[in-house]
Amino acid sequence: FGSRFWAPRGSSRPPPEDCAPSPAIVSQGVAMAATLFAGQEPKAVESLVSDLKMLAAYETAADWRENGAMTAAFAALSWDDAHVKTALPEYLASAGAERAKVDYAFNALVPRPPADIDGKQAAMHTWIKARLFSYNKAFPFQFNPYK
Repeated sequence: FGSRFWAPRGSSRPPPEDCAPSPAIVSQGVAMAATLFAGQEPKAVESLVSDLKMLAAYETAADWRENGAMTAAFAALSWDDAHVKTALPEYLASAGAERAKVDYAFNALVPRPPADIDGKQAAMHTWIKARLFSYNKAFPFQFNPYK
């Protein structure tokens, strides 16, 4: 295990220096978040993780052919989120670099494509991509595959 990310149990190793964001970037992000979500409780991470959990639950239920669990997981997705509802048509109309960044982020989170015969699973994938698109609009993703 010669990886720089692996450390034996009980030993702590600080993260590489190039992983830490600069204080200026952090304060800029906090200021942007404060103005964007003024008067709202930001739940971006909670909502994304919740949707990913429901997608995993749906896929697991589909593997076991548990229709009741599939229906429950599909219904539990955040279909009432106004931010995603407004971002959905924008995501579907997008092309080029904006869509590529969102698809890249989604494929990193969900590496398996939806089943060809399952429209609900494809709808869940599109909904989560629209959520990521709304996040990318507010706070543009920055990916560097060489670092």
